[in-house]
Amino acid sequence: MTVATIAERLLDRLPARLQAPARQRVAAVSTAVASRLRPRPAPDLAARRRPRPAPRDAASQRPEGAPLVTVGITSHHEAERIGRCLESLVEQTLGAEQIEVLVVDDGSTDDTVETAWSYADAADWAAFTVTSHAATGSPSAGRNRIVDAAAGEHVFLLDADDYLGRQALEAMTRAAARESADVVVGRYVGVNRSAPNVLPPKKATQRRDDYHPGWLNSLHVQKLFRTEFLRDLGCRFNESLIYASDHPYMISVFLHARAVAFVDDVDCYFLTLEEPSSTAASARPGRSGRTGRRTHVSRAEIPARRQLQFLHDCFGVLALARGEGGEAARRAGRMRAHYWNRLLKVHLPVLVRRKTDDDAVVDLAREATALAELYGAETSRTTLVPEARLMLEAFASEDAATIRAAAEAARGVE
Repeated sequence: MTVATIAERLLDRLPARLQAPARQRVAAVSTAVASRLRPRPAPDLAARRRPRPAPRDAASQRPEGAPLVTVGITSHHEAERIGRCLESLVEQTLGAEQIEVLVVDDGSTDDTVETAWSYADAADWAAFTVTSHAATGSPSAGRNRIVDAAAGEHVFLLDADDYLGRQALEAMTRAAARESADVVVGRYVGVNRSAPNVLPPKKATQRRDDYHPGWLNSLHVQKLFRTEFLRDLGCRFNESLIYASDHPYMISVFLHARAVAFVDDVDCYFLTLEEPSSTAASARPGRSGRTGRRTHVSRAEIPARRQLQFLHDCFGVLALARGEGGEAARRAGRMRAHYWNRLLKVHLPVLVRRKTDDDAVVDLAREATALAELYGAETSRTTLVPEARLMLEAFASEDAATIRAAAEAARGVE
């Protein structure tokens, strides 16, 4: 069953007044989602791909000379901060000879690329490459290139404005070997922001590495993945999304991973939030000695339709998984309900609170309401928690003050 067929069935269930605008939205994204989920032709570096590894010690049976891990860094106007990022790789307790570094820059016009290249001889890397393409406004194209080209048994996706703890790669690759894991989630540390760590299961009898709603607190892609798992998955980052492009990708990962491991005793990933005007004083300088200034597209300024476009991909992925049968289908049924609760209780209230213009708040509410009806937020299989139901009712009011009050209540703000 195709994404278009699934969408058509859902559209028929909508009230007549919502069908026309909903059909326009779905038509704009269904073809892109379906093509993105099909396996891609092998990239030019396909010869570097290796067979799926059997459970074993991480270093014992890799092809001679192959790195243990590829660290793929996506950047855009990060001359100030990419030095800090790369310095954190130099300082890893895992030997540099086991690390391949791939930097993919999204059309920076500052010194980001030059600063990155200055680290090529900073350690005895397994390999070190910096490439650049025309600016897209999203890390998705760079992440796709990294997954295609990675020579490592594992790949770690890193943003240039963030950095790793010293023991991160050693601890995560050991966990991957010990658990034969497709995905390893390291402990996040928030710098001027919250940390998206997996929440513990509510049931004391449930194991943390068995799927539960707490996984959805960590839909960021800065994790360690088995490279062949990602390639076999057939899912790509949607390069048309400018917001939350990691959500549909991580939903697909969590749906299909055979084993997920966690590193809770090591600070692995430092996730930063810094203002555009911050200077190199808040970060380690690049070896070129130069600094750059990055630009931001404020999340508050993105139009609601574009901002919530990622949800079409998310529910498309879930619908396709339901059609697969087996464990993926069972997990998708549970995840769909859990994801709606998270969206309405956490994610959408945060977006409301970031918007200062009442018209933008109402626009977001209308878009969210249409999507909730399109993708069945209140179907019999989706039990909304009270906070989520309150948010959905507030959206339906189309009153900015009511919506803001519900968002504050959902986030526990008085």
